[in-house]
Amino acid sequence: MDHSVKNLLVASLISFCSIATSSAQQDSTDVDSLLVKQLEQQMLSSTPAPSPHAAPRSAPTANPDISAIGDFRSSYTSIGKRKVETYLNELELQVASVVDPYARAEFLFSFGKDLNTGELGIELEVATLTSTFLPYQLQATLGKFKPQFGKINILHPHYFSFVDFPRMINNFFDSEGMFMEGVSVSGLVPNPYDFYQELVVEVGRVGSEPNASLVQGETNRLLYMGHLKNFFDLTENATLEIGLSALTGPNKYAFSTTIADLDVTYKWKPVQFNTFRSFTWQTEALLCKTKPNSNENVQTYGAYSFAEYQIAKRTFVGARYDYSAFPGDKSLEDRTTSLLLRFQPTEFQILALEYQHANRSYGADVNQVVFRVIFGIGTHAAHAY
Repeated sequence: MDHSVKNLLVASLISFCSIATSSAQQDSTDVDSLLVKQLEQQMLSSTPAPSPHAAPRSAPTANPDISAIGDFRSSYTSIGKRKVETYLNELELQVASVVDPYARAEFLFSFGKDLNTGELGIELEVATLTSTFLPYQLQATLGKFKPQFGKINILHPHYFSFVDFPRMINNFFDSEGMFMEGVSVSGLVPNPYDFYQELVVEVGRVGSEPNASLVQGETNRLLYMGHLKNFFDLTENATLEIGLSALTGPNKYAFSTTIADLDVTYKWKPVQFNTFRSFTWQTEALLCKTKPNSNENVQTYGAYSFAEYQIAKRTFVGARYDYSAFPGDKSLEDRTTSLLLRFQPTEFQILALEYQHANRSYGADVNQVVFRVIFGIGTHAAHAY
């Protein structure tokens, strides 16, 4: 075949293929466009128009987290004219929210019944602003709060496993511990060892209600407090916490009271039986030096130890022993033994039955049985570990 004829046939074949491909692409594009339009029309017709009053579920909100926790009790006490009581012991209303990217706020109101007068009282227990954006990863809290003294004082009543606080807390502070108004600064302590350390320093005054050891005072003398937490991971199933606390502040004699405290907490929760078995042992002791006058220092002690074992997914048993004197008075002493059965259907409800025998140097022995029901609604922050 002539060379020029061959070139003409090849050029014609390429031209024909190009026209066919272009036509196919055009037809495909037209079909795809038609299908897209049909799908869009079907989606528009099947999707209801959004209500003008309904906000998207993912829309941000500035509403604070609000929770309410009730504490209902029935009790029998072996002394007194009224041995049987049934009452709402306390209702706590908590309001918490992020203020901005640098701080958060919390308010806790307590509604409680005075068993002596029968009147309902209202108290602002906590009102704090916490800054989380400080140099060196420090955190500062301003306002009214429960200071970081020991292991138990920081807790509110519904946090604690037993129905009541240890006698040490009641005798040296108040029935629900100690409150203060001031500033608290905390931060991690760098160390070369494989354990966690946190140091807390607090300065201020005792809350509006004085306690057995400390008062606000009439002078410029403030309350100073420090707490060092040491936390160890013993195994994948067990942890150990050792805390050291100290405080000094004005007392009712217009002098000072100084208290040192040691707390030890061991927790065991096996990974393979995470929701069915656990064990907690906790011991705390304090040494109090009260200065009633310029020439005297009265030294008294207090301590408690308790153990709690989880026998089933929702059932716990526990025992506690307390010893406590009173600040500034060695002659007054309490020795108390408590047994506990706690059933927890869910994280929002706790039923607890406690038997307690108290031996007192200043009065007759007391036997008491208390049944407590705790119930909570709303968004509530996680409890301290």
